[in-house]
Amino acid sequence: MTAGSHAADEKPLPIIVLGAGCAGLAAAWRLVERGQRVLVIEAQDTVGGLAGGVHAGGDLYEYGPHVFHTQDPDILADIKSLMGADLQPYKRTIQIKFMGGYFRFPLRLTDILGQLPIKTILAATAAYAWRSLEGLVRRPTLENSETVLVRSYGDVLYRLFFRDYITRVWGIPPAEFSPAFARERIPRLNILEVFEKAAAALRRRLGRRPREGSATQGYVEKVTGDLHTTREGFHLIVERMAARLRAVGAQIRLGARVERLEREGSRITAVVVRSGDREESLPCAGIVNTLPLDEAARAITPGLGPEIESAAAALRFRAIVFVGLKVRRPRVLPASFMYFREHSFNRITDFSYFGFHIDPPGFTLLVAEITCAPADRIWTDDQLARELVLGDLRREGILAPDEVEATHVFRARHAHPIYTLGYEKSRQALLDAFTHLRNAETAGRQGRFQYVNTHVAIKMGQEAADRLCEKFPG
Repeated sequence: MTAGSHAADEKPLPIIVLGAGCAGLAAAWRLVERGQRVLVIEAQDTVGGLAGGVHAGGDLYEYGPHVFHTQDPDILADIKSLMGADLQPYKRTIQIKFMGGYFRFPLRLTDILGQLPIKTILAATAAYAWRSLEGLVRRPTLENSETVLVRSYGDVLYRLFFRDYITRVWGIPPAEFSPAFARERIPRLNILEVFEKAAAALRRRLGRRPREGSATQGYVEKVTGDLHTTREGFHLIVERMAARLRAVGAQIRLGARVERLEREGSRITAVVVRSGDREESLPCAGIVNTLPLDEAARAITPGLGPEIESAAAALRFRAIVFVGLKVRRPRVLPASFMYFREHSFNRITDFSYFGFHIDPPGFTLLVAEITCAPADRIWTDDQLARELVLGDLRREGILAPDEVEATHVFRARHAHPIYTLGYEKSRQALLDAFTHLRNAETAGRQGRFQYVNTHVAIKMGQEAADRLCEKFPG
């Protein structure tokens, strides 16, 4: 009997998946494979979440954009089967503008030694050596991202490349970040990978097989496997995932915002959604949540108590305002991604590097990203966002105003989880609350408050679906 079945002649209640991003679509597919009736609820009018995009003026602007990569053989085979020849190889290039020059990213010692003043190089080398040796014999009593970065790079490079930049982009200094932020989000100096590769080679010589698949616990951001994209970006991948679901009878309801998760004891019995002015209660056999973890916990009615309310209030997300530009030039930037420290935006992407199909020929799309808090003026002021980005591009000598065909502003309220000091305790309290519910699980970047790439979000969705099915008897 599938979840929610009551009698042989009754149609079973669906498992409702909250959110149609990578994790939600992957969870829905795994549930269908396991014989469940599935309904996916999505507040936006398109699928994909942060891995999707925004249609404007006949063009598709992505949040990012994202590329597909994984060394998980099952996920790789599934996506290749789904996409066929539409999955295209892609080579990522990143540059950081700093001190009047451009550095490749991740940082390489050759770039640092070749572009920094000799006095700075000597000071940085001495500081790096000292902190490396110090780290072998002692660690600070209280760790934070500042202590991790100083130990990994030395004081000089930490101040030059990380301290002020992190504060500006995230709104808080590294000393207020959990050490998990530095460990998961900031790659170490390239030279350290030599030791990692040597250790991996030694394990192979000793006959120890490397771990396969995608780890979803303690995930450290790192590009593994070949990079892929499509002529419509990652958006085409999630559209295909959605089409496959519809083809086997799963429902995907767009434009429906979750208002409440109705609870009886330890079970979620219904999802209350709003479409326009209409509110509707949808009975369910269970849920897989991929909405922001704090908001999902607060949506449970009746609530789970003051401890859960306090934990939800402690979690914070960083928002992003995206300014999309259609430009009368086939290519604008010297790299696919560029990072800046002194402009309104911290990152800008040139879609020409991704093989996007853009009409008419000879045009490209740029997307600049401005991190902010929802209380900031720029969160609601489209004109300000346009003026700041266009002014910075003009001053940088990247773009002239008469080259811009169109601009479009769009937003992501829950773009990045902020790993503040002590966030782990609050996050775990909310995850435990979902675990203790008899018919609910949570997954994805927002649903588990964890910064992960798309292939890991897919894996999270699959794992959440499996855990949920194991909760049902029979």
